[in-house]
Amino acid sequence: MKFMTHKRVRFHHCDPAGIVFYPQFFYLMHEAQEDFLSHIGFPLHALIDAGAGVPIVDLKTEFLGMCRNGDELTITLELTRLGSASIGMHYEIYERSPTPEKPQTIKLRADGVVVHVKVPHGKPAPIPDDLRSALLPYLQSPKKHV
Repeated sequence: MKFMTHKRVRFHHCDPAGIVFYPQFFYLMHEAQEDFLSHIGFPLHALIDAGAGVPIVDLKTEFLGMCRNGDELTITLELTRLGSASIGMHYEIYERSPTPEKPQTIKLRADGVVVHVKVPHGKPAPIPDDLRSALLPYLQSPKKHV
């Protein structure tokens, strides 16, 4: 199953030409990750309050098109791997179509790995059973994303 969230490109995401400045895509992906964790019942602030975190340790990104101020985006997230402490995540960002007849246009594809850690020392820790159970429905079989 894929998690999906919607975002609007805002002025602060853009460079002087009105195009999303590439590091801002990482903020948008992180927001999608936080939205996902809240959706499955583990908001990031609650994880941190409980002494855990899920920092990113690897991210490979393919930029496929520009986004501009005011664009409506759809961000999808699915899990590609669930290890003892690590979680593989696949993100896609699409420009939402203004009409149902027009397909969405993919703008970015990324694969990342986050690690469940104990805060504040940041050492990897096994993913708790309740969190693992909430993540499992979003785990896809490994595949090549094109």
